[in-house]
Amino acid sequence: MPLTEDEFEELEESFRYNDENSDGKIEFKEFLNMLKGLEAGVSLEEARIGFREIDSDNDGSIELDEFIDWWRDA
Repeated sequence: MPLTEDEFEELEESFRYNDENSDGKIEFKEFLNMLKGLEAGVSLEEARIGFREIDSDNDGSIELDEFIDWWRDA
């Protein structure tokens, strides 16, 4: 289901917030910080598995489109 403009903007804002170094992608360290902020309570190994699942192009980072797909599928 397509996102509304408001939903897209909210996810884009969340992405930018979690992209701590503003390089346009979320690295694993930033992902861990995001999970900690969400109080997700996952182990380091669970975080690694989740990160790899979200990083659909396997380039070692999460781009905006992957981030949006992850939240839309959640």
